Amino acid sequence: MSDDEVAVLREALTSHQAMVTGALAGNDQVDIRRAFAIHADMARILAQWDTYSAHEQREIVKTVQYIIDTEDDDNDLTSPDGFLDDMARVDRLQQLLGFV
Repeated sequence: MSDDEVAVLREALTSHQAMVTGALAGNDQVDIRRAFAIHADMARILAQWDTYSAHEQREIVKTVQYIIDTEDDDNDLTSPDGFLDDMARVDRLQQLLGFV
């Protein structure tokens, strides 16, 4: 994956963060704390992109795709625990990458 493609992942996460922040205006149950923690973890991971193997990079892409899907295992924008499943995915990714 090139630097341009990493930029696309970053932009997808930035757009997702903006959407989550906007959803908070209409639903104070949105778990903004976990959402921001997820985004901070993913920014740290993407900052080291060039150090990962192709397999690890594919897992990063899959994790970003899961994060930005608001209607995944638990709807991110309607449940106060909507980001628990996303956090679990990021935790697994961090373990794979040796962060934990």
